[in-house]
Amino acid sequence: MEPRNRIFDAVGEISKSRVKLNAYERQLETAGGIWIEDVSGRLRDAATEADVNDIIIEISSVVESLSPAAGVKYANTFLGKALSLLVKAERQMKGSKRVMRRILGDRVADRAEQSGKRLLLINPGFMATKASIFTGIEKIHDTELHVSPDVDDSIETRVDSVVMWLDEIGVELNSFDGIACRSGFFKTIPSGTYRLVPEMIRDLEHPRIEHASNMSVAMVMKLAELSGRGENMLLTTSDPVVSDEIDTVERLTGYIKIKRDGSGAHYLNHKAVLKVLSSMLARNAVNISAVTAHLGYGISIVLHQQNKVTSLLDAFSGLPTTNKCGPLDLPRLIESRKSDDITFKELEKATFSAGGLLSLAGTDDFRTLESFRSQGATDQQKKKIALIFDFFSKQITSASLKLTSDSQTVDVIALTGGLANSDELVRRVESNIAGRYPLVLLPGSLEQEALAAGLIQGFHEPESVKNYVDERDRLKEKRREENRLLDTVIFDRKIAYKKKDAQILTLDELIDSTCVTVEEHFAPRIAIVGAGNEEAILAAKRANEEGKYRIAKFDLLGDFAEINQLAYDYDLIIDNDNYVIEDTDTPVDDALAMLESDHAQILMKGKMHTEDLLRGIFHYMKKAGRLQKGDLFSHVFVMDIPVRNKLLLISDAAVNTYPDESKRVKIIENCLKVARLLNIKKPKVAVISAIENVNQSVESSIDAERIAEHFEGREDCIVEGPLSFDVAMDQKIAQEKNYKGEITGTADVLVMPDIDAGNVLYKSLTTQSGATAAGVILCGDLPIVLTSRGDSARSKLASISLAVKLYLSMHGNKDQK
Repeated sequence: MEPRNRIFDAVGEISKSRVKLNAYERQLETAGGIWIEDVSGRLRDAATEADVNDIIIEISSVVESLSPAAGVKYANTFLGKALSLLVKAERQMKGSKRVMRRILGDRVADRAEQSGKRLLLINPGFMATKASIFTGIEKIHDTELHVSPDVDDSIETRVDSVVMWLDEIGVELNSFDGIACRSGFFKTIPSGTYRLVPEMIRDLEHPRIEHASNMSVAMVMKLAELSGRGENMLLTTSDPVVSDEIDTVERLTGYIKIKRDGSGAHYLNHKAVLKVLSSMLARNAVNISAVTAHLGYGISIVLHQQNKVTSLLDAFSGLPTTNKCGPLDLPRLIESRKSDDITFKELEKATFSAGGLLSLAGTDDFRTLESFRSQGATDQQKKKIALIFDFFSKQITSASLKLTSDSQTVDVIALTGGLANSDELVRRVESNIAGRYPLVLLPGSLEQEALAAGLIQGFHEPESVKNYVDERDRLKEKRREENRLLDTVIFDRKIAYKKKDAQILTLDELIDSTCVTVEEHFAPRIAIVGAGNEEAILAAKRANEEGKYRIAKFDLLGDFAEINQLAYDYDLIIDNDNYVIEDTDTPVDDALAMLESDHAQILMKGKMHTEDLLRGIFHYMKKAGRLQKGDLFSHVFVMDIPVRNKLLLISDAAVNTYPDESKRVKIIENCLKVARLLNIKKPKVAVISAIENVNQSVESSIDAERIAEHFEGREDCIVEGPLSFDVAMDQKIAQEKNYKGEITGTADVLVMPDIDAGNVLYKSLTTQSGATAAGVILCGDLPIVLTSRGDSARSKLASISLAVKLYLSMHGNKDQK
């Protein structure tokens, strides 16, 4: 038979099959709808557990018969509804015993029932702690302990509330065999059950995200201590929020400097839901592929493959939620920032607490929204509410379907969490899924059951309990290896070469210019004085990894063990060339000795009081003859402000507290050195006061006028004062105030009256206006890098670049180091 006829025959048979299939689907849809309605009614009216058990057996047999037909639209729809009914029926059984058997498996569940161990489960959330007690696999007590708004929310107050509750119900704290808790945001680890260890508390000292669950480990350890038999208790956490199992490809984003990990999802509930579904479908969790969507105050959606979460949308950046905005349109966001329609503070609040439903509707509760629609909403408000439900249901559907785009078949999609109780939302999601996959509803959470199951398994299968430190370090090493691949350079980032005398307009241009200067000369050595802090290590890492050229080499002075641990934590390779650890108890003295021998050329403040470092440097510089008469230590910030088309220098906001007139003249001279380095041909220096006219009652205005007079006739700069900040920075305001000077909103340098004004201005610009700053202390021919905890990684890199470029401009003709 020729191919054409074979094609016609195949198409004909397919058409016949579809006609027959459509008929059976319509039959299934009709009969299935009647059966679902009948079983729902019987379940609602069931008087005894025996009645419920009979219904469970009936539903289970239907699920078993439907499973082979999954993949067909109406079979998918019916299977999803049957599984949802089965969940509902089993939850009507007393004490969660059915659910616990699904999660544990019959063998472990039987052993747990026989042993009858008593378990306490602790789950801290926002202003409340969920607490449950299990005996064997049966939940005996369940409560939510609210934190009074009149007391500090702390580990101690939360522990006290648990102890008081136990007293009220007559349960002795020392009667428990084990305690389990929801995890906090410690370091990333694979999913599973972990024994609680002190290293968790240490890793929680600087959590990636602030959350009430960060108190949980310390709470459990305190409760175990109060029981008097902590050593005989098993203390665990299961499937932490920081679990990370995603595939390497999922770590990539569209920007090489930002990588994803798998943390930030509701793993405890996701994993429990998968186990329940696998059991109901009579399949091993390893052999099922599922998408589970946790819909609560936070929304996370994950893809399970081979019993691992290989891809996800996390609860903080994946989707809009009740109070989080989720991803935003980046071009419009940038446009809004440039036009000042939105501040960084507003953006931060929208991201973590004031976005999503709260922003769109003024409430963070969908139930309130549904109730208001039926009681009091205007027609226009009803339309808006319908749009909001449509928006969220489409977001949830598209995110869930996005995770099914992998080549493997997805067996089921499940909706869980509090929002799975919203009929309106669920109905819309179901309509959008349109029978592509079985859609199962598991409203609420299985977190307490999952915590109990992990603890029970730890008793009866001790090998299942993992070692936190081992798993943390193993995953860290695995991700480190992946980073080598992800960071592989295919084509070098192009350095923005500018004409030698072209003005540097941005901090990116400053960094690139420094790279070029280093290539022409050499990479100076920077001694970090007190390198045992994260900021110093991260700054050094950035400077040594930027683009094609290394900007500097580093000697890390301080406690060897502390620095070595930080280097390991932040993937800093101590190669005794680009990075060298100098073990010392006297980092200032050793750093100055390095300057004296020219082993180091630049100093950088690390874990050290600024005044201690500057005092030592001053004595050294004076003794070494590197300070000329009249030289002054002063600090200069170089600010890159989004709404300006050039850099702005601010001084002094960090070193000189209340400089007099003569000191501010010297501060200007130091600023001019930096301005020349940036190729600003004739810097416009504004001496700032509260006003732009001399007023005898405003002392800073009198000083400013005299300072400006000191620079009259200078060809290399324009100095004017007094100037108010708005006249110096805004052309429109300068025109409106009819200012007659040359600096009409176009200042290059702002000289502040004192450290208070300077520091407030610097912090206002960086925290409220999205500005990035590079800072350096000038002292003779020695630049000093001074960064702070609040500085961004880009700011730290720019500060190092500024210091290196300053040094090379003064010493670049030396032999290569």
